[in-house]
Amino acid sequence: MQAHDALNPPTGRMPPDALPLDVVVIGAGHSGLSLSAMLADAGVRHRVLEAETIGSSWTRRWDSFRLNTPNFLTALPGYQYDGPDPTGFATAPDVIDMLTSYARRRQLPVVEGCTVQQVFAAGDGYRVKTSDGTLQARCVVVASGEYRRPRWPRAFFSPAAGLEVVHSGDYRRPQQLGPGAVLVIGGGQSGAQIAQDLRSAGREVFWSMADRFSHIRRVRGRDSMHWWDMQGLLHRHVRERPDVAAGLPGALQKARTAEFPLVSGTGALGMGSSISLLSMHRDGIVLLGKLEHLEGHIARFLDVRPQIRGAVAGTRAEYRHLNDMADAHYASAAELPTDDARYLPEEVYLDWEPDASPRCIRLDAAGIGTIVAATGFDAQWPWLEVPGALDPNGYPLGDYGVSPQPGLFFIGMYNLQRPSSNFLCNGGRDAAELMPSILRHLAAAPSHNAVA
Repeated sequence: MQAHDALNPPTGRMPPDALPLDVVVIGAGHSGLSLSAMLADAGVRHRVLEAETIGSSWTRRWDSFRLNTPNFLTALPGYQYDGPDPTGFATAPDVIDMLTSYARRRQLPVVEGCTVQQVFAAGDGYRVKTSDGTLQARCVVVASGEYRRPRWPRAFFSPAAGLEVVHSGDYRRPQQLGPGAVLVIGGGQSGAQIAQDLRSAGREVFWSMADRFSHIRRVRGRDSMHWWDMQGLLHRHVRERPDVAAGLPGALQKARTAEFPLVSGTGALGMGSSISLLSMHRDGIVLLGKLEHLEGHIARFLDVRPQIRGAVAGTRAEYRHLNDMADAHYASAAELPTDDARYLPEEVYLDWEPDASPRCIRLDAAGIGTIVAATGFDAQWPWLEVPGALDPNGYPLGDYGVSPQPGLFFIGMYNLQRPSSNFLCNGGRDAAELMPSILRHLAAAPSHNAVA
């Protein structure tokens, strides 16, 4: 390893005569850039390969999208947000600008427009075949994220040919959809926010929910993420979860597939807003249970009432937990709390017994012309030809990003190491944790002198 200034040229094309590398990082999102910054500081010869442009995954968001974490938490190694709107929520273009500026300021060796086509073990390292040529590296770090391949509803899903079907990854704005009402399938953050986006534009909306409660946006004068951060839960390592620490069967898989509560960074109240099921109901969004079966124009759903009751109970429990945290803080603090009741979901303080929802809808009779499937994404790395790296579901094997295959690492997946692993507030924590394993491997493996 040598000083990085000469070996790691700033963002640009990959030189055709590139020397064998210590590390190839695949993906120039916040995780890849965080690791690159640390590798550069350690003098490790590396490249970051990006199929599109820095932060390009953020271009696949709808126009009204905002981060779910407030600006004051945004951090990368050597960077902490210090702008004029700490309690605001960044847009997708804001994020792209921030990541691009960071890479250029740090002179990170990002190669844009370089598509990885194949990664396989070769000699004492890996061959990385790309659209710009082939590289040899002693280590490969997969930092391309897990939101790669659109996932469609798990229930039987065979809509009539005349219906417009759009995945949330392709949704940008209400005006792109054809006329008529819209059925949004998927009860996560994307589904909730797209349903709100459509309703705000005057569209009639039916929303097939999942079992999610609403995250509280602000409590007692501070964003809820502040309280989670203060208690150490936002960055708590997954190994410290009580069920994982106790060695309960399936605990780690449960942590990594856990659904995040409904949370929004949007809203006209100044500092974000919570997603309120009751408010959405009041606004005229038809709340439906989970999709059971959709064939032609006939869609069948579970009864939504048990789902709503469970969601309300979860939201109230989180409010009590956050309120207790705030009580403990203000009991010993000189500052006075403020009342942020206007940011709370209505169901926290209003009792609500939901009406029965339709269990079967004929879509054409209801005037529904479009289905938006906000049903998430699956990890997909078809170019990763390394046996023993992934489990049958395509999830990385190994310990918290360190693969059982020597010299292979993963970073930037939800709860791979901690809840913030795929958030911009991670601040390089996961990268710092991977660095010792990477450096140990480089110290143990012989250095390349020529491409094999």
